[in-house]
Amino acid sequence: GILRNNLDALNDNLYETQKLYENGLAEEESVEQLQITFSTVESQLNNAMRLEKITLQILNLVMGLPLDSPTQLSEDLNDLAQAYVNPTILDAPFIMENNVDFKLVNNLNEQRYYELKLAKSRALPTLNAFLNYGSTAFSESFTFFDSEQQWFDSSILGFDLSIPIFSSLKRSASTQRAKIALEKAKTQLKETQEQIRLQLEKAKSDYQLAVEQYNTTQENLNLAERIERKNQIKYKEGIASSFELRQAQTQLYSAQQEYLQSMVDVINAKTELEVIANN
Repeated sequence: GILRNNLDALNDNLYETQKLYENGLAEEESVEQLQITFSTVESQLNNAMRLEKITLQILNLVMGLPLDSPTQLSEDLNDLAQAYVNPTILDAPFIMENNVDFKLVNNLNEQRYYELKLAKSRALPTLNAFLNYGSTAFSESFTFFDSEQQWFDSSILGFDLSIPIFSSLKRSASTQRAKIALEKAKTQLKETQEQIRLQLEKAKSDYQLAVEQYNTTQENLNLAERIERKNQIKYKEGIASSFELRQAQTQLYSAQQEYLQSMVDVINAKTELEVIANN
C-alpha cells in the first residue's frame, strides 16, 4: 500500500544518507531528520496493519462468519471510489413514495384515517336481520316418528333497526380525539415531505462537493509526487538539503492522506444520497 511504498523509499534514503555521513559527505542532522520521518511512517504502517486485521474481524462478525475467517476483499478503496463517482445520480428522478421515512408517516396517516372512520361508525344506525324456521306437529299420543304424522312448517323473517338518537359524551370525545390525531398526522406528513426534500438537496450538494474534492486531491497528489521525486534527485545530487527533502515528503504524505479521505467521503456521500432517494 501507500505506507509500505513510503517506508521502502525512506529506508533507501536513510541507508544512502547514513553511508554518506559515515564517509563525511553528509551531516548528522540529515540522518536524524530522515530517521524521524522513517520512525513516524513505520509507526503509521504498524497501526494500519493492526486496524486492517480488526476491520476484517468486524466484517466477519457482521456477515456472521467466525472472526478469524480468511476474508479477502475483491476491490480496493480506489476502485470502489471510482465506481461511486457517478454524477448521473444527481439527475435521477426522485419518487417521494419510495422514501422510507415517507412510508412510515404515510402509513400513520392511513391508520389515523381508519381510526376516525371507526369512531364515526359507532354513531351510525345498525340494522340486524334474523330468520327462524321450524316445523310443528300435534298429536294426542307420541306419534312424531310415524310416517303418517302431519307436520306444519313455519318461518319468521325479521329486522332489528337500532338508531342512536342520543350520542354519549364518551363517543363524541372519542371521535374528536380521532379527528385531532388525523390532523396532526397530516401536518406531520407535510413536514416530513419538506424535510426529505431538504435532505435530498443537501445530500446532492454533499455528493457534488465530495466528487470535486476527490478530483482535486487526486491532482494535488500527482503534483506532490512530482515535487517529491524532483527533490529526491536534487538531494542525491547534493543540490537540495535533507530539510527540503523532508518538506517535500511531508507534503506528499499529507496529499496522500487527503486523497484517501476524499475517497471515503465520496463513498459515504453517495451512500447517503442513495438512502434518501431509496435507489
